[in-house]
Amino acid sequence: MPRSTVTFVGIAVLLSVFSAGCLELDIPPAGSYSKIMLITEEGADDPFARELEPHLTKMLDFYIGEENQFLVEHARAVDMVEVPAVKNVLICGVANPVTDVGRNIVSQLGGGAVEQVKAGRANIFRRENLPGPGQLTVIVTAGSSSKLAELIDERGDEVAETIEESCRNRLRHYLLKHENKNLTKRLRETYGFTLRVPILYELLSEKSQPPGIELLREGPARLLGVFWLDWKDTPTLADSTALYDARASYVWERYDGDVMDSTRVAFTHDRLAEYPVIKMEGYWSNTNALAGGFYKTFFVFEERERLLWVIDILVFAPGLPKHPHFRELQALAETFRYE
Repeated sequence: MPRSTVTFVGIAVLLSVFSAGCLELDIPPAGSYSKIMLITEEGADDPFARELEPHLTKMLDFYIGEENQFLVEHARAVDMVEVPAVKNVLICGVANPVTDVGRNIVSQLGGGAVEQVKAGRANIFRRENLPGPGQLTVIVTAGSSSKLAELIDERGDEVAETIEESCRNRLRHYLLKHENKNLTKRLRETYGFTLRVPILYELLSEKSQPPGIELLREGPARLLGVFWLDWKDTPTLADSTALYDARASYVWERYDGDVMDSTRVAFTHDRLAEYPVIKMEGYWSNTNALAGGFYKTFFVFEERERLLWVIDILVFAPGLPKHPHFRELQALAETFRYE
């Protein structure tokens, strides 16, 4: 088949055999997990693209600066003549074959799913390993222009989080192809928790006073720590002062004089894999060095043992984007399990 006659739809269909996982590559698709190719009928001038883009590029506050969650590259459906060499593909348009993007969507979804779209029962579709291994395609669609505009307004942030979750899953899968299984096993047998460790990370420290461990990857510095405390009950947002003090005490001892800024801290309910958590985010600095940055801490309560597990991630990357490194750390933090 001549290369010039191969359409994006055709390639997506041909490569759909990979969705069952029959082929894996050691090298993920080209490009950054922080980039999305947004395919619409008219590209950057498409009204749905303009409505959806702010949800994808929302600003993340790292206290010392803000970053876009994703960067968006636009493309017209008619121009897609080969498999896009990107990790994240997002197709947005009305599920109607009178347009190029509509034909693309109808072809990829199939008749049953299109009927669900027209009935308003399904609008956001996630396809892993499409158009190729390690890639993600998300389709955002509706049965009419007005319904699609309404969908984007109400669930645009959900689209971004769907892609973000997939990025963490794919990145974790890639990193753990080369796992330090001996270290993973030793942490479980010694401390009673599971945390899967790629060979790119080393055990920086482990001590009994206060009890905890830290893992480190350099270039730039990414730290993932786990410590634990006796705790009476499931923490709530009302316990924010106690939670803040618990981390403050620990990092002062274990991180060589780290302190936190009480004026730049936020607490929210969240999840870490299967666990409900209290998440704390804020700004750290060090009293012994010219260093500082953003941290994120997850508090997980183990009711049986009355233990508060604390999973702590931070990055020291002056002048570099922070979100890609926090994505990596959180992807690994999500492997945490207490026994």
